[in-house]
Amino acid sequence: MSDGSEMEVKLAVADSRLFDLIVAHPEICAMKMGTGSVTQSFEALYYDTPGFALQQNGIAYRVRHEGEQWIATVKSDIESGGGFSNREEWNEPVEGPEPSLKPFIGTYIGDRLLMAVGQERFQLLFSTRFMRTVTMLLTPNGSQIEMAMDRGTIWSGMEGTPISELELELKSGTISDLLQLSGWIAGQWHLLPEAKSKFARGLELLRSNSPGIPNFFPDNQQKEIPKPTTIALSNYSISSIFASQKRLLTEQAASESVRELRIQIRSLRSLLKFLQPTLAKEERQLHYEKMRQWGTLLGSIRDIDILVAVWNKFSVHFNPVFSSSEYWLETLKGRRVFLMEEVVHRIEQGELTKQIFELQSWLYQESEQLANEEEEQPSESQLLKMLLEAIKELREDIRAVECTSEIKTIHRLRIRIKQLRYVQEALNRVVRLRDEEFTVALKKTQSYLGKIHDNYQIKWLLEKFDASNIDHKLSLEKELFISWCNRDTTEYLVNLPKVTESFRRAAKLRLCTLTALRTNRRTKSGHHPSAHEPGK
Repeated sequence: MSDGSEMEVKLAVADSRLFDLIVAHPEICAMKMGTGSVTQSFEALYYDTPGFALQQNGIAYRVRHEGEQWIATVKSDIESGGGFSNREEWNEPVEGPEPSLKPFIGTYIGDRLLMAVGQERFQLLFSTRFMRTVTMLLTPNGSQIEMAMDRGTIWSGMEGTPISELELELKSGTISDLLQLSGWIAGQWHLLPEAKSKFARGLELLRSNSPGIPNFFPDNQQKEIPKPTTIALSNYSISSIFASQKRLLTEQAASESVRELRIQIRSLRSLLKFLQPTLAKEERQLHYEKMRQWGTLLGSIRDIDILVAVWNKFSVHFNPVFSSSEYWLETLKGRRVFLMEEVVHRIEQGELTKQIFELQSWLYQESEQLANEEEEQPSESQLLKMLLEAIKELREDIRAVECTSEIKTIHRLRIRIKQLRYVQEALNRVVRLRDEEFTVALKKTQSYLGKIHDNYQIKWLLEKFDASNIDHKLSLEKELFISWCNRDTTEYLVNLPKVTESFRRAAKLRLCTLTALRTNRRTKSGHHPSAHEPGK
């Protein structure tokens, strides 16, 4: 057995002096337990074998000096989910900083350590030295949360990287309380999640000094989900949103980072919509609307990026005929800067982080309520039924775009295909529900309909600009550009029936697979398939 499951949220703190403001806030003071904050120094040494056997087995091993005592700690299956980490942890007192497996022999993790290490010896990877100031909090709902500010350095040889983070660790109570408090602190003091542990950042520092060291925990690693619960499906999207917003700030709002954040937010929205029969309607709608507003804002920037890319292509294509002016590009650039400043400001203020933590807290509340009422989470059978119905409807409704040029109809179908694609991508992490080929078919169809929509959107965006201040040449440029886009749109519409028919075949195959899977489950439970259901 482990000492316990460590559940914590990390928030990056650029200015460590913020901690004094946080602990002095009236609402934090009202939750304080005991006499106040306690500060202690820590030094930790992280070990592995020369072949990195522990990392390959999802294990981290450290020996930490805590006050007057050395403590050996093993953490297994190192992972994070939706902004917080959840790991099993074993702690044993030892005599000094030298690594040893003896304290863990006879335990479950000891057996895993012995199997992983074999005859190899330990070697030092890196070390950490930091000061930790701890304050114990008792939330209004009765959860005990340890709030700790860590300030120090991770060292690998002579290279170091700073530690400045606020940790909120759940000692007792509910995960929803932990997430609610984390979201409030993030919004109040404009903090962003620190997705990477000291261990992960230490490994990054080690690899920067020794590029040949493999990475066993890549950022985009998708772990399989043993049971497709609402929490498990949504946590990956939430983690991706936090990673994408950090990327957007780091990359100075580059086009690709805007696109990625928008995709991840839309993915979470699609999951909420797909799972809506299993979630409380009023709360779901509130969170869905907040995500929709972010999607709209990012979508406005994305539309400009697409228009700029197409305009550049148009300018190159027609360069032998005339030299395109910079008016339209400069106008679009000014509009994008204005919108991007709003996005960056709101993210840096912790607004998106707060909203995501609140949404995740609500999802855990829903899960906790079902557990208290001794009701089951949405079953795999329910998900199969919901997925079957969604694909059937879409397969029939997509006929509507085969003989139409009405952009509203095309746009509605494109959105539905995109939503189904995001749901299927989430379900691909469940072995029994995985279907990469159908995912590709969804993406291909969505992309094709997207090209038609983009051309209509480009025309609409250009027509929004005030034409009273432009001369005849600029007006001619605009008209020529729109005509050029219309030519492509006509070609896309001509080939649309082939695309939709290809999707219908892929959808039919997916329906057969899901029906057989659902029937097989019924058969095992004693239910015999009817005449219209394929057998095992």
